Amino acid sequence: MSSRIIRLADYTETDRRVLFQTLARGELIAYPSDTLYGLGVDIYQPRGVARLLTLKGRSAGKPISILYPDRECLLADFDHLSEFQIRAINLLLPEKLTLLLPIKSPQQFPAPFVGDGYIGVRVVDLPPLNRLLAGYPHPVSTTSINPAGAKPAGSVEDIRAYFSDQIKVIIDNGKAPDSPGSTILKLHADGWEILRAGAFPADRINQILSKND
Repeated sequence: MSSRIIRLADYTETDRRVLFQTLARGELIAYPSDTLYGLGVDIYQPRGVARLLTLKGRSAGKPISILYPDRECLLADFDHLSEFQIRAINLLLPEKLTLLLPIKSPQQFPAPFVGDGYIGVRVVDLPPLNRLLAGYPHPVSTTSINPAGAKPAGSVEDIRAYFSDQIKVIIDNGKAPDSPGSTILKLHADGWEILRAGAFPADRINQILSKND
């Protein structure tokens, strides 16, 4: 069976219901972001996570980031953060950033998403996607759509060429812009560290956080 296509520009409530049911069954979805198209599963569905790792050809030792629809949902899962970390989240998100945040306990998130006590989180600067995902009870994975070592998919056609019928729902937002991917920023209790340059400029991060330090 071919993938169901949901157009982000004019999705319906039926589309949203199908999307949520697909995630709840542990199936794979593809969705646009403010950088690259992302490959998503409900992070608490073990079969879905196993499918994701198999499809990506990715070692369980290389953590995958997770996506929230808004800051409020994110902060509800991270009520243990320092005042600085909470302020940084409110200042920086939504944006073309992946923030590495400390987890509360080893049991808080499944192991494939955690590395050295931290997890990568995103709230993307794409309001229609955030509205579509709002109301789903769990975060979803966020990782580029490509076999290991291949160029990330930038369109529905690319997604189908890579993974054919393995993705159950594709949210179509046209061709993705050329992007190096999100900037990765690690938030410590009272400071920050840029781990990977990306679509959001490092000097802008330093300016925002230094001004409000």
